[in-house]
Amino acid sequence: MEKAATSREPASLGAAAVRSLREPVQVNWAPLTTLGMVLIVIGIAGFVLALSLGRSQRVWEIWLVNFLYFNGIAQGGIVCSAAFYLTQARWAGSTHYRMAEAFSLFLVVGFILFWGVFIGRLSIFPWILHPSPKQQIWLNTPFLFARDGFALLIMTVASLWFVTLSRSQEARSWASRFGEIDMPPVAIRRLAPIVAILYCVVYSLLAFDLIMSLSPKWHSTLFGWWYFATDFWSATVALGLMAAIFRRLFGPATTATAPGVLHDIGKMIFAFSIFWVYTGFAQYLVIWYGDIPTETFFIVQRFWHQPWTLLSWSTPILIWVIPFLVLLGVRPKRTPAILGTVSLLGLIGVWILNFVLVVPSLSRDQLPFGWIELTITAGFLGAFLICAIPGLKRVATAAFEPVSAELQPRME
Repeated sequence: MEKAATSREPASLGAAAVRSLREPVQVNWAPLTTLGMVLIVIGIAGFVLALSLGRSQRVWEIWLVNFLYFNGIAQGGIVCSAAFYLTQARWAGSTHYRMAEAFSLFLVVGFILFWGVFIGRLSIFPWILHPSPKQQIWLNTPFLFARDGFALLIMTVASLWFVTLSRSQEARSWASRFGEIDMPPVAIRRLAPIVAILYCVVYSLLAFDLIMSLSPKWHSTLFGWWYFATDFWSATVALGLMAAIFRRLFGPATTATAPGVLHDIGKMIFAFSIFWVYTGFAQYLVIWYGDIPTETFFIVQRFWHQPWTLLSWSTPILIWVIPFLVLLGVRPKRTPAILGTVSLLGLIGVWILNFVLVVPSLSRDQLPFGWIELTITAGFLGAFLICAIPGLKRVATAAFEPVSAELQPRME
């Protein structure tokens, strides 16, 4: 990406805003757009070819994996932004809000892609062809897709409404007043907790319906909590990777790349990786104590049954062990290369986690990973990047907006 200094007048963000930290940097977004489009074409080609060769199960199971993964990052980012408002977080002006909301456009695409799961339902949901009389009231096609589709629609509309309010001049002005004790705008204050509660309910429901139902005999009451904690954490590492990349583009003295901002994002990654392993261990402990075959087989198959053992054990290492050990100190959190590497590994870990949650339920004794999985994943990644570009442009703009005198020392 190319950069060239340009000059413009600082936007007025209130009386406390005194100056921009640096002259803005203009980013050439064309390479990212081209990359996204190429990946989409690769994905479409792989999708069509795989279906024409009769590989429908592999197509739809990797479709489900990528829908859960990319939609989870986008939605988790909105909840991060809501959490920032609920805690009155103004440690980077309005920039960390723009970063958290950067992928919001993908929620619209994700809602459309969800219906691909409906198209491929016969290939991935075992209870459709072999229904259980005890579960038919809950696990039947019309009811499952009606409730999940309606829940996703409500979640998407509420999230986009929240993002619109968050990007308003009133919200940006509030975020710039670092030294003042005042509440966020009323509309955001009312909507943020609704978004957070909806997220917990909707993504628990999706975890039960789209993952747990692939193994209809398995159940865990903590699974929904653990899964939405995973998506929230995936959004925090996306923030970390974004900050590290922008640091290379913009340099250190902006509200997106300052050492203090990197430190705060690093603390979030560190803290919520611990929360993730806590909820996961709480779930495992109950299953271990009970030692009931209908509960233990889900874990045994993944952690002690080949070919899934290595992939399954890599997930706690990438999501918890590495962030915990590497980000214990202050300096690693403030070092872009270290924070960016931990974040990238974390994103890979969450993708692997979604893969081992979904695929072993359908392919017990073999690891279906080849050109089908790579091309369709590339297509989803391309769509995600294209949807992210408008949000990333807003981050680039916010990074150079004026900040209050109280906030400036953190940026330098």
